Amino acid sequence: MSKAKSKPATADQPELLSCFTLDPADDGSFKYIRYFYKQDVHRAGIADMVMAKLTPAGHKASRHDLLLPDAASGEYMDLSYLLQRYDAVLPAAERTGYAQFTLTLPSDQPPHVGWELVRAWVRSYFVRQEQLAALMVLHLPYLAGSSNAAHIHILLPARRLSMNGFTGQARDVCSDSGCHDAWNAWLSFQKEGGSCVK
Repeated sequence: MSKAKSKPATADQPELLSCFTLDPADDGSFKYIRYFYKQDVHRAGIADMVMAKLTPAGHKASRHDLLLPDAASGEYMDLSYLLQRYDAVLPAAERTGYAQFTLTLPSDQPPHVGWELVRAWVRSYFVRQEQLAALMVLHLPYLAGSSNAAHIHILLPARRLSMNGFTGQARDVCSDSGCHDAWNAWLSFQKEGGSCVK
């Protein structure tokens, strides 16, 4: 568990997001970060930080996919539009910006196998059950000469998405208890052989 300090907002510079991390697996295979604001005015949006995941350390992510609830309007399929709208309508009183889950892929199987398994879980749990938009990003660090393990980031803007756009805050999912609920859902999904059982 760790807390990151953010630079406070000044008259000409908005407050950047702070973060809080959890590792419910205790081995780095399933990590959670909640990005939040400490103030309610003059804040930077989430768009730049989310988009940065598509170009890790100066190279392109190997794959990404934006998953939407069935009721979401088609215009939200454009990631830039989705993030712009999210930043525009996030209430000033709401402190949570977004949540990020990171799952490490097994080293003994091709990354596309893990990608498809994680994608099925994300669609079942976060998108269909919790009605959240989910951006999945695959990083293969070995392509950039790194020894870090292949992993998938799941980025969740912290409001539910419906046919009317972003609606209520998803504090139940983008929270410490929501992290543990997601961890248990992921364990159950794998135990059931790749199906999400409520």
